[in-house]
Amino acid sequence: MTTTNAIPPSLASQVIGQATSAATQLQPNEQISQNQFLTLFVTQLQNQDPLSPMEPNDLTAQLAQFSSLEQLTGINDKLDKLVGAQQTDTSKSPITDPMSLLGKAVDFDGSRLTVAGGTTSPITFTLSHDVSNAVATVSDANGNVVRRVILGDLKAGDQHFTFDGKGDDGKPVADGTYKVALSAVPAGGTTVQDVPLITRATVDGVDLTSNPPVLFIGDRRLTLDQVRGVHLATTNS
Repeated sequence: MTTTNAIPPSLASQVIGQATSAATQLQPNEQISQNQFLTLFVTQLQNQDPLSPMEPNDLTAQLAQFSSLEQLTGINDKLDKLVGAQQTDTSKSPITDPMSLLGKAVDFDGSRLTVAGGTTSPITFTLSHDVSNAVATVSDANGNVVRRVILGDLKAGDQHFTFDGKGDDGKPVADGTYKVALSAVPAGGTTVQDVPLITRATVDGVDLTSNPPVLFIGDRRLTLDQVRGVHLATTNS
């Protein structure tokens, strides 16, 4: 007759109590921790039927399953953090590699201009239809209007507006960045509407020393947040 070692009642009661406490602390659908799993696992070993003990393979399988699940959970957490970081970065700018834009045609917000030493770069934009009573309003970085220029009637197609660097009082404005807003009445209409100043041009250089990087289009410096679309430079689509 085979003799088995009985578990002392006090020890069994203590282990079962720990396992029960660990299990009852869990809320519905809550995962158990590593310590809670080991407590339950040891309890299972100590309270198995001596006449029909658990097979070693079954014990190994349980440990392997828990270990795999723990590793997968850790990997999943890291992937979630990585995706979250990428989403945060792309929310600031959808373009992560400015060098990929070199030689490409980009659509960008052409409403910004820079005044330096009294000189400015012309603003180029495309009208989808004829307009009348067009007015260009130039504002400083604080939103203060410094100049209104009457452009009159404009035809559909590419248009150019050059700010002479002077305010309504005829005096030169301070160097800095300014914003241009265009309003006009569409052909056949009677109501003044805002006209988007979207420009398409080819990127011919990238300044990686700037933070963030800056694209060169002629003598214009373009930040990535101004880009609205990217096209092959050889196409018009």
